[in-house]
Amino acid sequence: MQVVCLILLGFLHFVNGASDLDALLELKKGFEENPLKGHVLGSWNANSVGASDGCPQDWYGIACSEGQVMSIALDDLGLTGSFRFSALISLQKLQNISISNNQFEGIVDSDVGSIGSLRFLDLSRNSFHGSIPAELMKLKNLAYLNVSFNNLGGKIPASLQMLKLLKYIDLRFNKFSGDISSVLMEMQNVEYVDLSSNQFSGSLDLDLENSSFVSTVQYLNVSHNSLVGELFGHDGMPFFDNLAVFDASYNQLVGLIPSFSFVVSLRLLMLRSNLLSGSLPEALLRESSMILSVLDLSLNQIEGPLGSITSATLKNLNLSSNRLSGALPERIGHCSVVDLSHNSFTGSVSRVWSWGNYVELIDLSSNSLVGTLSNRTSQFLRLTSLKLSNNSLSGALPPLFGSFPLLKVIDLSLNQLNGSIPWSLLTASVLIELNLSNNGFNGPLAFHSASNISSEASSQNLSLASLDLSSNSLNGPLPSEISRLIHLLYLDLSNNKFEGSIPDNFLDGLLEFNVSYNNLSGVVPDNLRRFPDSAFHPGNLLLIYPQSPSSPKDVAETAQGGKPGSHMRPAIRAALIASFVVGPLQLLSWL
Repeated sequence: MQVVCLILLGFLHFVNGASDLDALLELKKGFEENPLKGHVLGSWNANSVGASDGCPQDWYGIACSEGQVMSIALDDLGLTGSFRFSALISLQKLQNISISNNQFEGIVDSDVGSIGSLRFLDLSRNSFHGSIPAELMKLKNLAYLNVSFNNLGGKIPASLQMLKLLKYIDLRFNKFSGDISSVLMEMQNVEYVDLSSNQFSGSLDLDLENSSFVSTVQYLNVSHNSLVGELFGHDGMPFFDNLAVFDASYNQLVGLIPSFSFVVSLRLLMLRSNLLSGSLPEALLRESSMILSVLDLSLNQIEGPLGSITSATLKNLNLSSNRLSGALPERIGHCSVVDLSHNSFTGSVSRVWSWGNYVELIDLSSNSLVGTLSNRTSQFLRLTSLKLSNNSLSGALPPLFGSFPLLKVIDLSLNQLNGSIPWSLLTASVLIELNLSNNGFNGPLAFHSASNISSEASSQNLSLASLDLSSNSLNGPLPSEISRLIHLLYLDLSNNKFEGSIPDNFLDGLLEFNVSYNNLSGVVPDNLRRFPDSAFHPGNLLLIYPQSPSSPKDVAETAQGGKPGSHMRPAIRAALIASFVVGPLQLLSWL
């Protein structure tokens, strides 16, 4: 009898292996492989299956357990065609389907709900369309669901609560719709929820006392939808016991900002671009039991003063484009990124000089600040970007600004600064962008001594890529030493009083160039005739622009976006600078 049982078990084992093999071969029929990605499916050959248990564990992306297929992982292979879930119904031990970052099309058919052992389902970054089938809610063992970056839409099946083991759900960048509160209330024990960049509507006014997900969720992203109303009824935040990341940016949320003081696990809070009003809760900025690291409340209607920041954990603070007023805070704690631009701050800019050595990025653009720039050298050892444009700053520009060891971006445009431009700024080894336009700088543009940047080796160490000195009162000749700035891509010297000829050694690598509205004379050098006449005129009445073999129109379209005479566009400069200055701007990643 025992022998018979063993024979029967062996037979069943062989049958199951053969069944799994047939299922995979049927699945393969829907695939088309991108030749640029290789031929990984060449291994899916019935003749290559080992004789031991019949499970094709040597096939690419296939993992077996006890002679049966346990996992199908075909991520990032450039596969196209259809994915036949119906072919996998017979795979009794299949726990993982991961086909992310391919080009599969079609619908997620109802047969997916018949793969009962499935625990991990990743269909992200494909071209699936249609809706999520209600049958998917039959997968009682499902713990991970990712269908992000597809063309799925419609409403989420109401039976989502049946997935009691679900811990991770990512639906972002689709076209899902419906009331978001209904979706959230259906969730049971989830820890990671991303519903961003969809078409969900409704409010976040949930019945939090009777919702189990609020006590387990750690990551909640509902940004880029059409949500309205107040945040969790304004006083519901204490129910979130483990919330670490909350992003509700780019909606139409209204009302006051909750204090979040009871959400002690919160690390990242993003409420950018809503209609939130009232004052800023002090609990978000003060030293407490909170561990908040990133706070973005920009593009709202928050008003009132901003007190000193005493939090020891807050690193990234963005309160730009609000209605904050009064003096700048005296202290910013341990913040490395401080963006208070586009508000109504008044008073002296001098408070900035005591913010300490932790800060890496400061943006106070478009306020009503006054005062002069400090000549102190003991701070800003980590500073990479300083933007104070569109204020009412006055006085001279201290030479020490060229000595900050990590400073890559300086924007002091649209102020009332005057005096000469320190040569140390132009030759700072790490500086990438310098914008001093629309001020009262005067005198010649000097590099102090040609020997400072004369050698090829020292030129290689100069990083300046964008230089905008337009709309000042600079005079004298254009210094030939500018040619030593070998990385320079954008140069705007328009609306000044420069005179003499244009040096014939200006760089060939320039993408944008403008010297219009000056007093230059002579002939435009050959290598600059690829720019349109609008880069040299109006102004410069004695400057001759010979006909260029290349069409000025073509250059205008490629180098200046088809807008002759335009100044360097901030969007282009921002894209350039972003590639260099990203460290301080990176937010916390979900671990």
